[in-house]
Amino acid sequence: MARHEFRALDRIRVSVHGENAYRMFAPAAAQGIRLRQISSNPEGYSATLLGRDWPRLENLAGKYGLTLSITEKQGPGHTAARLWQRPGIVLGLALFFILVHFLSGFVWVIDFGSLTADQAETVRFLLDKTGLREGTKVTQELLRQASQALESQPEFFGWVGINFSGGCLFVESTPMQQQKIRQVTEQTALYASADAEIVLIEVESGFSQVQPGQLVAKGQLLAAAERFDRDGVPVTQSASGSVIGRVRGQYSAQQLYEVPTSVLTRQVCDFQTLYLLGFEIPLSASGQEDASDTETTTSWVPLELGRIALPGCLRIVEQRTMETVNLHYSNETAQALARRQCTMQLLQQYPDARIEQQSFQYTDGENGVICRAEYVFCADIAQAGQAQPLDPPQA
Repeated sequence: MARHEFRALDRIRVSVHGENAYRMFAPAAAQGIRLRQISSNPEGYSATLLGRDWPRLENLAGKYGLTLSITEKQGPGHTAARLWQRPGIVLGLALFFILVHFLSGFVWVIDFGSLTADQAETVRFLLDKTGLREGTKVTQELLRQASQALESQPEFFGWVGINFSGGCLFVESTPMQQQKIRQVTEQTALYASADAEIVLIEVESGFSQVQPGQLVAKGQLLAAAERFDRDGVPVTQSASGSVIGRVRGQYSAQQLYEVPTSVLTRQVCDFQTLYLLGFEIPLSASGQEDASDTETTTSWVPLELGRIALPGCLRIVEQRTMETVNLHYSNETAQALARRQCTMQLLQQYPDARIEQQSFQYTDGENGVICRAEYVFCADIAQAGQAQPLDPPQA
């Protein structure tokens, strides 16, 4: 198509120069050439016409010996002519919009919303089990299966939903909220969990039965849930709080010189799978992915071109084999580990214990070391139990 043929799409402003230029008005009207916005000037006149009438007006001006010049153009003719000379631009744009329409049905990005990193990893694992990941062609059935998989985990979310729009998979959720139902409880009292010397009394409710410096035996009442007023009428109040006592406790532990344990080896098996536009392409594999004597780590890497996300991801499964080896400890190391076990027993029983004194005795055997530890420590010895009615005061 010639350049002048695209000029027919424009609206042009022409200037007519020559002697008696107005002689061309009548012949132009007779040929159906519509001249608009006519204005005169010292050399002739100016007028506006459609681009398709330009060839006839140019021929008519030649017959009358007049000169025509284009002063202004409005319309898509010039742009259409350039695009016609470069058809690759038009074809590229058409192909771009076709691809965008086609690829919008695949997952490009997964938006986990306000989920934490650990929650997002859990959700990604559940979605991967249903086959929903970057590069997957989304269907209503697939979305339904993924929603059911997430809803089957009520311990993670209060509510969770999946929406897909424009290549982005949105995971929307609300945090789980637990409503505590207050149950009617029986009156409780505080009893000593060990023989101790009372150091500090911090009873929040109830009625204290001991005082600082007093020696108490295991199971002795520290705070009662009942007392009698001046008239001998019982007043009840469930006991709570803490009673700090100085305790002397003994613990023992054994540490073997040789201990079998499982350790990771240097042998690593990588399984890399590329998911792109609905295709599953194994990139590398060695061994069996479901081996039972291995430690497996799975990660997903979304495909990106700079800052532009692509409809695909790379799934990487790393497996490290494990083997059982015997760890050998020296006598000094075995004693330290046995001592540590004794301390852990103490802290497991009294997490708030503050050790004041400690002593250790070791017995070396053929297979290991036995440690006997004695601690003097301060800790909360108050232990809640069912309240027992008190004997009324004697008159």
